[in-house]
Amino acid sequence: MEHKGSIRLETERLILRKLKIEDAREVYKNWASDPDVAKFMRWNEHKSIEDTMLWLAEEEKNARRKDYYTWGIQMKKTGKLIGSIGAFYREDENGRYEVGYGISKKYWNNGYTTEALRAVMDFLINEVGISKFMCMHAVENPASGAVMRKVGFEFAEDTYYESFDRKKKFASKKYYLDIEQAVELEEVV
Repeated sequence: MEHKGSIRLETERLILRKLKIEDAREVYKNWASDPDVAKFMRWNEHKSIEDTMLWLAEEEKNARRKDYYTWGIQMKKTGKLIGSIGAFYREDENGRYEVGYGISKKYWNNGYTTEALRAVMDFLINEVGISKFMCMHAVENPASGAVMRKVGFEFAEDTYYESFDRKKKFASKKYYLDIEQAVELEEVV
């Protein structure tokens, strides 16, 4: 494995880049303060721009690490930030990386999340060398599961997850993606 950190990635329509504190107003307005976006997330909706600034300050700090993977999802045409995506090491999941994402409601159902997830998975598998992944979605949020399956994740089990503050608990579906051989990479991503 060769950790590289959250280097800039590009797709046909998107730029994936590190988030910075200067993005706070746009992040807050476009998705972090939207209760519909935050509804099934581990994080709670941001109640003020200060909440977003605190989160982005932490992101900037963590982004200095080569083993930390989080990106802002930016539209190539307009430069507008529309969401975020990341992968986090989970020792409690047998060393899998958990993939998660959130996107502005205005951009739902346009394939942007799938496009971003494909780029992230391609990078993490082919350039970093990570081979075991997991992700979860709330049962009440099947659209997120559709994104996971489109990229090659397979259903593993029914489970639950909690919000970071432990105030919300969600019945969920857990998915795995395990890369065993390089040959399979072309089929998956």
